[in-house]
Amino acid sequence: MIDLGIDNNKINWALKDKQEFIDIIGTVYREARKCRGLIIAPKDYSTKYCY
Repeated sequence: MIDLGIDNNKINWALKDKQEFIDIIGTVYREARKCRGLIIAPKDYSTKYCY
């Protein structure tokens, strides 16, 4: 799971560019190789996508 700073652990919005997606996937890959169960996102999405 990845902690995005919001209620759920899913990305359910459109990302602005490819680099943002690559950063998230790279972080998940690096931390998953260390057998981490919960991964902190490289960016805080709690204030960026307020509904």
